[in-house]
Amino acid sequence: MSSRSSADDLYRKVARKILAESLSVKKGESVTVESWNNGLPFARQVVLEARKMGAIPLTIFEDEEAYVEGVHNTPKDVLGKMGKQEYKLLSGTDAYIFIPGPVLGNFSHRLARGEQLDSTAYGESWYKAAAKARLRGVRMTFGYLGEETQAILGKSVDVVATHQLKAALADYKGIGKTAKKLSSGLAAGSRATVKTPGSKLTFQLAGKNEIEDGIVDETDVESDSNVCYIPPGYVYTEIDPESVSGTYSFAPTVTRFGMIKDGTLEFKEGQLVAWRSKSSSASLGKIAAAASEKSRRATALFIGLNPLLGYGYGVNANSAGVVGIRVLGVNFTTNRASLAVAGATLVAHGHL
Repeated sequence: MSSRSSADDLYRKVARKILAESLSVKKGESVTVESWNNGLPFARQVVLEARKMGAIPLTIFEDEEAYVEGVHNTPKDVLGKMGKQEYKLLSGTDAYIFIPGPVLGNFSHRLARGEQLDSTAYGESWYKAAAKARLRGVRMTFGYLGEETQAILGKSVDVVATHQLKAALADYKGIGKTAKKLSSGLAAGSRATVKTPGSKLTFQLAGKNEIEDGIVDETDVESDSNVCYIPPGYVYTEIDPESVSGTYSFAPTVTRFGMIKDGTLEFKEGQLVAWRSKSSSASLGKIAAAASEKSRRATALFIGLNPLLGYGYGVNANSAGVVGIRVLGVNFTTNRASLAVAGATLVAHGHL
């Protein structure tokens, strides 16, 4: 950002919004802020805003260098385990704000893939404990940005982080309203068609929908969907894998093997049978080679809803008008698709 004061002003606005709108923090509630090195300036503003609201904040700091060294030196039978103090902390937290570190991002090279998976094996336990505690939580995606950002996205960490934080100021209620309208048209058994320049993919919806609107309400808590990503939003629905047929051309998509600049995926009778890319054939080939047989089937459809989030800023699936298909463990996205479900057009050439 151009100055520290402008950065603090943006942090303050986002902090106030997520505390008041995303998490509905009330006076006297406990707020836990977990941050890595890169997120501390934002974490400070969250703490200040929480105190203004009469909440009681506590900050947890995870040092990136200590984490990386610890992964290399921690006994294998302990690595990736949660301690009883963290379980206790979650049980006593009403609202949780998590600002991750770059080392946890999909394209960080500081840890080998196996080391990253082993060191975060606590994930399922954490979410179960958070659900049991009925806490309301948000995860700030700008925290994943690191030294690889410039090479992969062609933009600096500062530019991408600033864009994501500005997109966090979107109208959450408006996103939720749009999401509910779209979700009502994604009924189980409906036939869907995704057209992109030079491709056409057809499939049947399985009917389980999920909305990410940036607000954690009582319904989310009851359904164990009590942690959302900021900036939001999207509608997600499951696909019947056996029904997928045709081709799907996608736009630049970030993966753990780097940026896949272009590509086309071909399906027959639910199975991914071919993939090609003009600019990133090696990386796309690595993804396909590393994928399990099960993950070679398309399982989900995403529709992006955030009007302030541009394509190419690291959270493509949440950008308004973007369509995504999940296969090979990746959300392959495009901002040029038209989507029709049961004869009704939901997205036209990248626009809702």
